[in-house]
Amino acid sequence: MEAEPLTLQELREMAGRPVYCPDADGYGIVKCETKGHWAGIPFLVGAWHEDGVAVNFEYNIKKRGLKCYRIEQVAAPEKDIPKQPINHEMGYGDTVLVCPNCGQSAIGNPFRKGYELYPHCPWCGQKLEGGADHGKEE
Repeated sequence: MEAEPLTLQELREMAGRPVYCPDADGYGIVKCETKGHWAGIPFLVGAWHEDGVAVNFEYNIKKRGLKCYRIEQVAAPEKDIPKQPINHEMGYGDTVLVCPNCGQSAIGNPFRKGYELYPHCPWCGQKLEGGADHGKEE
């Protein structure tokens, strides 16, 4: 039996988490605004790579009729256990928070007040302690 695509409600609940979208030919992060005109509408955010060129995209999932699927965490249920991001020194005393699992630094939204961490690392899916959904019951 094939996996069923995520419903709009499931996508809203997965904000900040990675999904697979065959229509977009790749993976992306679900984004769902909480305020304004786009509140409650799930978007697929990601980058498309080919021939050494990368293009960022942000697609309205409902409007484009995209089908998105959960990424199965086959061998890594430990990624569901929240881990504290690590302070990594970049040089000259500058530090950046990195994922404790994969070491990537793009784990937070610098445009949000107080540098809001994503609930999960966009690169490996590791649940982050102090992320946007930290403390919420699943």
